[in-house]
Amino acid sequence: MEIQSAATVQTLTAAFIEKGFIFSYFHEKGGDSSCVYIYRFKKGRDFFDWRETSGTNELHFVVFANGQYTFPSLEKRNAKLFRAFKIKHIFKKPTMDEKRVLFAAALNVELRMATDSFFGIPL
Repeated sequence: MEIQSAATVQTLTAAFIEKGFIFSYFHEKGGDSSCVYIYRFKKGRDFFDWRETSGTNELHFVVFANGQYTFPSLEKRNAKLFRAFKIKHIFKKPTMDEKRVLFAAALNVELRMATDSFFGIPL
């Protein structure tokens, strides 16, 4: 999948809204001066989070389904997409917006592959 710009993040995550997920955005302060920005897609009691830690350029994926938290690796599940991204950025460090687009594209691929549930969340 070719990733064009950060503007496509909204388009890629719109598929989750169409499947009945409710989007919310908030942040949590840590004990140190860090902050975690949370993009939550909720359906019933289950949800998945896309979390960004301030100052580290890291993105994390967390799923809460059937009363349990899981931390699936999108990089392992979408190795081809992540490998192409790493090769493209071998000489230039990716921006946070580029990482967000990659993350949104990986989530969209997972949603298209899902038949009846998305990491345990019923569709």
